[in-house]
Amino acid sequence: MNKALGTLAIAASLFASSPSPVGAAVLQDTTAARIDSPRQDELPDMSQRRALAVTEPETPAGPLAPGTRYRFTRRSQIWSGAFTLADLLTAIPGVYVARGGFFGQPEYVMYGGRGAAAIELYWDGMPWHAMGGDSVYQDLGRITLSYLRQVDVIVLPGRLRVYLVSERHERAEPRTAINVTSGSFSTVAYGGLFQRRWNNGIGLNLAGDFAASDGAPQAGRNDQYLDLWAKVAWLPEEGKRGVVYQVRRQTQERDRPLEAEGAPARKGDRTDVLFKIFTGARSDRLGWGAETGLGSSSWRNDSVVGDHTVRQGFASVGYRRPDFNAKVIGRVGDARVRGEVEGRVSWIPVRGIVLGGEGRWQRFGAGRTARVGGASLGLYRGLFSATGQITTGRIVQAPALRLDSGQTTTDASFRVGLTSKALSGNVGIVRRAAFLPLPIPDFPALTTLDSSAAATYIVADVRVRPLHPLFLTTWYSHPRTKAGDLQPPQHGRVDITFRSKFWRQFRSGVFEFMVRYGIEYWSSGTAGLSSDGSPIELPGATFHEWFVQVQLVGFKAFWNLRNARNTSAVYVPALTYPRNAQTFGVKWDFTN
Repeated sequence: MNKALGTLAIAASLFASSPSPVGAAVLQDTTAARIDSPRQDELPDMSQRRALAVTEPETPAGPLAPGTRYRFTRRSQIWSGAFTLADLLTAIPGVYVARGGFFGQPEYVMYGGRGAAAIELYWDGMPWHAMGGDSVYQDLGRITLSYLRQVDVIVLPGRLRVYLVSERHERAEPRTAINVTSGSFSTVAYGGLFQRRWNNGIGLNLAGDFAASDGAPQAGRNDQYLDLWAKVAWLPEEGKRGVVYQVRRQTQERDRPLEAEGAPARKGDRTDVLFKIFTGARSDRLGWGAETGLGSSSWRNDSVVGDHTVRQGFASVGYRRPDFNAKVIGRVGDARVRGEVEGRVSWIPVRGIVLGGEGRWQRFGAGRTARVGGASLGLYRGLFSATGQITTGRIVQAPALRLDSGQTTTDASFRVGLTSKALSGNVGIVRRAAFLPLPIPDFPALTTLDSSAAATYIVADVRVRPLHPLFLTTWYSHPRTKAGDLQPPQHGRVDITFRSKFWRQFRSGVFEFMVRYGIEYWSSGTAGLSSDGSPIELPGATFHEWFVQVQLVGFKAFWNLRNARNTSAVYVPALTYPRNAQTFGVKWDFTN
């Protein structure tokens, strides 16, 4: 089965390597991999109403080289079937989610032979540090999607920069969103979001989520979190300037495992606060712009690791045109990253060429420093595009650990792409340097991870739409030499989706139906080193998944079934993943 699926993915990838598009799409720079157009990111009954000014998404502005950004809008998140940020990122070629179990258990995104160190996370532009007992890496299974308006992922040769954009409301009418989920192993989740704008420019956003699950077939163990978020913003009608204050608090509680190898108990409260002021020369955000602000992240009520806080201040200035963007950001902090300067520039000198460059200098505690630089070149003409990238520098993967002095890497990639209504995709090669990732505290059975070797990867993704309501997406990643731990070789995913609004029966577009059958597969790899230094095997596996969703105006009902073929395979050795794990529920989005 694995070989057959691998052959299918390779064949589709090679077919997609023929000439491809971009043209005007380069400025928007959105790629298609279970991703909807941003123009669809509106409620059906709000499309003709007057829009108010909103804060600009704090993500790198274009133009960017083709194929270097994945954008998940509010609508695409809802129709993806994802519960957590880790689920959402499985649409990106080469992403492996090391799942400690079902809903509520740890989910660490591994990528490019760098393990979880490959993920850089930003919350509305503020670097989001790992806190608590897992202060080395971010557990993306703890990040809810219910109040994220947009998620942008910048794909570098050896890293993924993930930008979380919180909800914002551009209509005078209040908006409410409610979701209720239930499922196997005592899984329940409740969420709500309320948004309102006033004529004086003040906006209010409130959200709350509660989720709990046994996380596995064993009884008597519960994992739960309560997530609360509030955001107040003031933006005058012209939108040239504004003030934003937001706070997020999540209470986490994970019971002690019944099996000795399970994820350890976790208990604590994480609070993130962000305040910023911004101004610009024009209401369309072109021309000069600047912002400044303060942020903090703290961990409390944990008797094991104790309380700790990271505070930071930042300021930026930039200039932007449709064909040019330049920005410089400076940050200072009282812990971990003590100082940082970052610069980015992108430019279309002539039609058909996109140039980009970036650089970053960081100063950490214990006298450590890091420098990283990168450049990109994108070419596009008609349906065809080609992109080359290179990054080099010294990376400190865990600023919280004073003994992590960093590693020097140089990575490069080249890909060609095709974009059309019936067929789109990319195929490329990526050269990644050797890297030694730190072990993940939530996986105590894997006490040591081995170094990945310098390797050349073949990476491809394809989206085919033979008929209007039916389309197939697939991606494939394979290193030609030794892969990293928890980064299986010959790794791929295939999704077959039927999605239709049945226009002839429902001309107003109030009804929509989707069913998707997904397959994720990989060949045998390694998961770390045992106490005697021998490799721990990560067995090859194939997981099957069903997702069904029906929409009637703003009301949606869904059903999701994971591990649908009852396989005994696992994502992390010694950590059981349940069979026939299902969830179902409703989501209701409406204006008052």
